[in-house]
Amino acid sequence: MKHWEQELVATVIFGISYVLISGRQLKILPLNRPAAALLGAVLMISTGVMTPERADRAVNYDTIVLLLAMMIISAYLYLAHFFEWAADAVLEFSRTPQRLLLYLTLTSGILSALLVNDTICLMLTPLVIAVIRRGRLPMLPVSHRARDQR
Repeated sequence: MKHWEQELVATVIFGISYVLISGRQLKILPLNRPAAALLGAVLMISTGVMTPERADRAVNYDTIVLLLAMMIISAYLYLAHFFEWAADAVLEFSRTPQRLLLYLTLTSGILSALLVNDTICLMLTPLVIAVIRRGRLPMLPVSHRARDQR
């Protein structure tokens, strides 16, 4: 396969993968995001655009291990009811929804400046969900509520 043909095939596979990942509600081929990404990787290797060795070198195993470890820690914190305890403390400290939003924004911004964003997302998401549930706050963002009230 010529170089320009490889580039064309790679671009088409990327486009298909991107549509499948971003458009989960497609009735044609309903795949979740990881399955769509895996399909794209398999197509890249099976069409010869990328060799299996090159695909293996493209995987950053340090990042995968970090994310797995953070997911395990988050799961154990959930089982230990840490997020409920922390949600009670956050709700007690903030007292109003406006302060809650301010504190969550500042906390996530400062931590994201110091640490890897993925770890912040993995740790703050269960906390925010616990705060919303414990505080009996609306799940939908304010912009959605305003639009729905019209």
